[in-house]
Order: sequence, then structure tokens, then C-alpha cells
Amino acid sequence: RLFDDQTADALRAPFMLGDKEILGKLFSDTNLESVTITTYPGKARFPSLEDWMYTEVKGWILSEQINDDQFALLLNEAREALQPFVVEDGSIAFSTPAHIVSGQRPRAWQD
Repeated sequence: RLFDDQTADALRAPFMLGDKEILGKLFSDTNLESVTITTYPGKARFPSLEDWMYTEVKGWILSEQINDDQFALLLNEAREALQPFVVEDGSIAFSTPAHIVSGQRPRAWQD
């Protein structure tokens, strides 16, 4: 809500395949057989909210899209919006499951 759609979409990109139904649809038009999606639990941890935001924003794809003033604005907003992920010692922890898609090539492909 703070930046343009392109910037917001870039922030969402790593999490876009979290919906198993949407992920499954990506494989429904393939010739793979017996497609299954298995979800493995995981947890992301960061020493602080600032470290998390820096990693997600300045540490990769958005490093040149968001200047220091915009990052400060985002960090200020994040302190309130992301408070549910702050644990007692000030570190960050949240669930990050991984979906693994597997399937088999049709027998005709294997010959």
C-alpha cells in the first residue's frame, strides 16, 4: 500500500506459490502423471524486524527500487503491521512451509 504495484508485486513474488490449489493448476496442463503436492513445514527466523526487512527489501530484488527514505517508511509501517511475528526476545519467527511438486513422465516419454 506504500508503493507502486510493480514494487508490491516484487515483494510478493517469493510467496506467490503458497496456495496449493494455484500451484496444482500450474501442473494440470502438463503431460505429467500422478502429480502430487507435498507440504513440508518450515520456519523462518531473523534476529530482528530490521534484519528481516533488510533481507527482503534491500538484500535482493528491490535494492534499487526502494531508496533509503522509502525503506525507512516501510520499516516504520512494518513495526506495527508485522508485530505478530516478533517473539519475546525481539527476534522474528514465522511459518514458511515448502510445497514440493512431483509427478511422473508418461511412459511414452521414457522410451
